[in-house]
Amino acid sequence: MKNISVPVNKSAMERLDLDNCVDGDLIELILDEDNYKNLLESNVINQLNNELDINIDDYEDEKIIDLDKLFKAKSIIQNSIVSNNSEALIQLLTQVDNAIKYKTGLFFYF
Repeated sequence: MKNISVPVNKSAMERLDLDNCVDGDLIELILDEDNYKNLLESNVINQLNNELDINIDDYEDEKIIDLDKLFKAKSIIQNSIVSNNSEALIQLLTQVDNAIKYKTGLFFYF
């Protein structure tokens, strides 16, 4: 399973960094294989990697914590939804919105 997490505040983000989270610290999106496949097929992961200079993949964890990058990620995902209105993209967009709302970040554990 793939996991995309958003800490609900800065303290939760610090605990996440130390792998010491408590209940309620994270809003988590667990992707099953079908939803993960849909994300890959939508090309949104490649677009995020290329445009944000990050590396979301199966071999290492990745995060987006810069607010400007979160807004750019939101735009990339919204544009992808126009051509591919999949549940996985909508869920990813919701996670980005949460990260912006809480001014924390988006953490990918693939």
